[in-house]
Amino acid sequence: MNENASGWREVPGDDPEVQHVADHAVKTIQQRSNSLFPYELQEVVHANAEVSGEAAKYNMVLKLKRGEGGKVQGGGSQEP
Repeated sequence: MNENASGWREVPGDDPEVQHVADHAVKTIQQRSNSLFPYELQEVVHANAEVSGEAAKYNMVLKLKRGEGGKVQGGGSQEP
């Protein structure tokens, strides 16, 4: 990621930092969920990042799988 650029920009879903933030988001979703089945990250469908100073904000669409084979797709912002 180019840390000097400002504003929102698309970032690759397979970027290690994007994967780290996506994993964190899935853990947060799981903690807030009433589901008995754990969520698994299937794919980062789309990701944007906004870097300001030493902080980064991410807006992602994630494809998740629930333990019993149910698929869930959602989006939102996440700050690590």
